[in-house]
Amino acid sequence: MTGVWQELADSLPRQYWIIWICAAVALSFAVCSFYSRSYGRDMLRQPPGSRIALAVDETFTPSERFAGFVHEASGTSLILTDLPLVAFEQFSKLGNAAERLKAQGVSGISQHLLPSRGGDYIYFRGEQTTSLVDCAKYILIFRDAGATGMVTANIPVAALSSGVVTEPQIETILASATIRPKAAEGKPLFSMSYSGPFEEDLSLLGTTKGYRLRGAEKAHASGGRGSQPLFLVAPSLARVPVEDIGAFSRRAFDGIEQFRDKQLLETSEMKIAGLDAVEAIGRGINGGTGRPTLLFQVVVAARKGGYFRLLGMAPDDAREEFLPEFRKMARGFRPLN
Repeated sequence: MTGVWQELADSLPRQYWIIWICAAVALSFAVCSFYSRSYGRDMLRQPPGSRIALAVDETFTPSERFAGFVHEASGTSLILTDLPLVAFEQFSKLGNAAERLKAQGVSGISQHLLPSRGGDYIYFRGEQTTSLVDCAKYILIFRDAGATGMVTANIPVAALSSGVVTEPQIETILASATIRPKAAEGKPLFSMSYSGPFEEDLSLLGTTKGYRLRGAEKAHASGGRGSQPLFLVAPSLARVPVEDIGAFSRRAFDGIEQFRDKQLLETSEMKIAGLDAVEAIGRGINGGTGRPTLLFQVVVAARKGGYFRLLGMAPDDAREEFLPEFRKMARGFRPLN
């Protein structure tokens, strides 16, 4: 010791010096611990529309299109999905989870441990090829605060190869995920001036909004469970410009899941809310019921890139009743950003 510290030591009785040193060390430890905990709390960011919070830096911004964050420089998205507690048990076996993920177009699924994360969780990696970009997928499903959270990181393969985003970086973010008491308020992405006999299905969580027949109308609809008319609105997860909306619409129609022997019968270009749109009408065989089904799709180009996809499905023998309803719903669609 030198200088003022030596003078202080010489001026204090030994026992007081030892006490002072111990107190100073304790205070220093407490200050460091406080700032460490505060920093960790500050780094946890909760996007609108979700109870899930993640430790992401300022290069990730809250998405305007879904509950989560986007990394504009690489095209990476972090999609947060709030699920009921029972959902964790449904995902608890690799076979069950793999089957569900495959139904969403995820391939090459493998289960891994996530470094530095404790508690109840399941962690998968996979790949997904879309009409716009090939992505690596990192999927965390965890149980916390009486609920289940799901975080899906979609990273363009090119971004991983170039090192703009790295696997350890993504895994560190996933390891930080926690569930907070309340969801942050979010802004609606669209409005519909007409919903006809349909009402929003509030049990459908995530980016896609679904509309099912109201109770009275459902009782009179034919077909039984699995054949009830349904209308969906799904925004794109990224604002990648769609250069040829007609070609994209055809690929999207061919990619409608759970239907086989799809036939595209007619397409037409139009404007919806002043935006370019393509309507596609066809039919397919419902893979669950085996019944012929009316398939109605409208792809609307978003103002700042990306798109909205509107999809209506109804038993084909009810085409004359529901096709006009689907068209009215699509014409009354208005993006809000």
